[in-house]
Amino acid sequence: MDQKALLIFNPKSGSDSISLEELTERIAMHLKQTELSIFQTTGENDADKIRKEINKHNPNLLLVAGGDGTVKLVAESLQAQFPIAILPLGSANGLAKCLGIDLLEDGLEALRQLKIKNVDGIDINGELCLHLADFGFNANLIEKFEEQGTRGMMGYIKSSFSQVFETEPHRYLIKTTDRNWEVSTRMLLIANGDRFGTGAIVNPGGSLDDGKFELITLDVERLEHLFEVGKSLVSGETPIGESMKIWKLDSCKIENLDQVNFQIDGELKGQPEEVSVHIQTARFQFVVK
Repeated sequence: MDQKALLIFNPKSGSDSISLEELTERIAMHLKQTELSIFQTTGENDADKIRKEINKHNPNLLLVAGGDGTVKLVAESLQAQFPIAILPLGSANGLAKCLGIDLLEDGLEALRQLKIKNVDGIDINGELCLHLADFGFNANLIEKFEEQGTRGMMGYIKSSFSQVFETEPHRYLIKTTDRNWEVSTRMLLIANGDRFGTGAIVNPGGSLDDGKFELITLDVERLEHLFEVGKSLVSGETPIGESMKIWKLDSCKIENLDQVNFQIDGELKGQPEEVSVHIQTARFQFVVK
């Protein structure tokens, strides 16, 4: 065998779409001359268990079969750099889409070339953000999902159209080394990636490896704003007007003046009074398509 790989499989993400047996068979077809070890997450002390599995098997490659939450779990568990290949199985696969891996088949096909890309991380109050974090609109959607048990793409899209008009603008104080300024917006987004898990491009021009994150305000007050933002989400063109504003930063602090909901990579974090945000350049390595 030329290399060793460790597959980290989240059965809660993948059980409805593919079995572990079928997945390992398909991996073997794409990843030749590889000794494959398997670890299934249980939701109990997974980070410690993953670290032990890595020390035990000493792999050259980590395969992560699950959604954004599983990828983040693995990334947070690492004590050294390992190439990570995402096999998207979850309902939210935003980071995978930013890497050009829309479907499971894309992730499997990427194993043939094993093209590696350095990816930045964002430290937010000591917690890792790989993809997107935000105050307001999207965090409110996630809260509704958790309350109602809504799942899947259509649930997200339907909730988005109602929530976009229900959410009131809220105030935030942004502080950098150069200046402080206040914004009032329906959503304040901290973006490492360029798109949501739906594929909608919310961060035109954003990159996972440029040593910067983007701070974005997104507002839809009139029908014309909805068309502006809608065009941007599809085409990736930055809208002309007041519906979206973007700042490219490497660090900042954000005061949550109105105590709005906050989420990191799909996980609610309450209503923090302030968050401290710092880029971590080239912290990870991911397989891209």
